[in-house]
Amino acid sequence: RLTVEFLCLPPPCLSFSLCLLVSHMVIEEVSTIQENLEIERTCRQSVEALASKLNRQNRSLKRKSMLLLSHLGPETIAEINLEDEDEEEEDQHAASKVCLSAQCQSTISELQKKLELALEEKKQAATELNAIREQLRETREELLKEKHDNTALIAETMQQKKLLGKYNRVSQFAVQEYEDLQENLNLERDLRAEAENFARDMLVEQEKLKRQSQILIESSSPSQALQEALSQITSLTDNMETQRLEHQHQIKQMEERLRSSKAEKELMALRCKLELVEEEKREYSEKCSKIEVEVKDLRHTVEELQKKLQAATNPPPAPTPPPPPPPPPPPVPAPTSNPLRFDETQHSQHSFKRVTQQAVDEMMQRIKRGVQLRPVSQTPHRRRRVSSTIFQTLNYHNSILELCVCRQGKEQHPTKTQPSSTGSPVLDTV
Repeated sequence: RLTVEFLCLPPPCLSFSLCLLVSHMVIEEVSTIQENLEIERTCRQSVEALASKLNRQNRSLKRKSMLLLSHLGPETIAEINLEDEDEEEEDQHAASKVCLSAQCQSTISELQKKLELALEEKKQAATELNAIREQLRETREELLKEKHDNTALIAETMQQKKLLGKYNRVSQFAVQEYEDLQENLNLERDLRAEAENFARDMLVEQEKLKRQSQILIESSSPSQALQEALSQITSLTDNMETQRLEHQHQIKQMEERLRSSKAEKELMALRCKLELVEEEKREYSEKCSKIEVEVKDLRHTVEELQKKLQAATNPPPAPTPPPPPPPPPPPVPAPTSNPLRFDETQHSQHSFKRVTQQAVDEMMQRIKRGVQLRPVSQTPHRRRRVSSTIFQTLNYHNSILELCVCRQGKEQHPTKTQPSSTGSPVLDTV
C-alpha cells in the first residue's frame, strides 16, 4: 500500500518519500542494534561490578590474613602453606570444566562469526545511515531551496498582479481620457462646421454690405470723418477676414496634430496654448475696449454733425395745430434719408459686425487651441443659444440696413412701391 501511495506521488515527492522510508528502516535496524549493545553494556557493567566486588573482598581477606599473621608465631607461620592451593584447585577445576567438544567449538565459532557479521552489518548500517543522513540533508537543502524559489515566485507573482492591476487602472484612465478626447474632437468638429457655416454666411453678408456701402458711397457724399471711419472699418474687416482664414488654416493644422501627437505632448501644448489664449484674450479685450471708445467718439461726432445739419437745413417751423395722437412706436426707429444717419447706422452695423467677428474669431481660436468652453453636458445648449442670439442680432441689423437702403431708394423714386401702413418696417422689409 505504501508503494502504491509512493508511486501516485510526483517525482520530487516520490524520491523524498523513498529516502524517508529507507531512513526509517535504517533507524529501526540501528535501534535494534543499539538495544543489543545496551544489553551487552549492562551485562558487562554487571560483570565489572561483580569483579570489583570480588576484588574488594579479596583485598579485605588479605588485610585480615595479614592481621592474623601478625598475632601468630613464627613456627605457625612456617607451617602455613603460602601457596594458594584453593585457587590452583579452582583453576584446575575450571580448566577441567572447559568443554573441549567439537559442538561447543562450532557453536563458539558460529557465535564469533555472527558477532563479526553483526559488527560488519553495524558498520555497514552506520555508513548507510551516514549516507542516508547526508542524502536527507541534501534533500532538505533542496526542499529549502525549492521553498525559497517558491517564495520568490509567489512574491514575483504578487508583484506582477499589482503591476497588472496598475496597468488595468491606467488603461481604464487612458480609455476614459480617449473617450473624452473623442467627444471633445467631435464637439470641436461640430463647432468648426458651424463656425465655418457662420463665417461663410458672414462672408456673404460682408460682400453684400460691401456692395451696398459702395453704392451708398457713390450715391451720397459723406464727410471726411465718416469716409475715414468706413475705410477703417473696411480695413478691420479685411484684417478679420485674413485672421479668419489663418484661424481656419491653424484649425486644420491642429486637427492633423491631434491625429499624430500623443496625449502628454498634447496636454503640454494645450496648457501653453491656453496661456497664449489668455494673453490674446486680454489683448483682444483691450482692443475691443479701445474700438468701443472710438465708436462712441465717432457716434458723438456724427450726432453733432447731424444736429448742425438739421439746424442749418430745417428752419424753425410755424405754429401748427396740435398734432394727432402718435401711432404706436415701431420696434426699430425709421431711418431718414440723411446720409449722416445712414452712415451712422452703417458704422454701427460695421462695428457690431466687427465685434461679432471678433467674438467668432476668439471662439475659433479657443476651439483651435483645444480649450473647453463649458462642460460637455452644457455645451450643446450654450452653443445653440449663442448661435441663435448671434443670428437674431445679425438678422436684426441686416434688416435695419436693408430698410435704410429701401427707404433711400423710395425717397429717390417715390412712384415705386409704398411701405405698408400696418406692421413694423422691419417686417415689411423682410
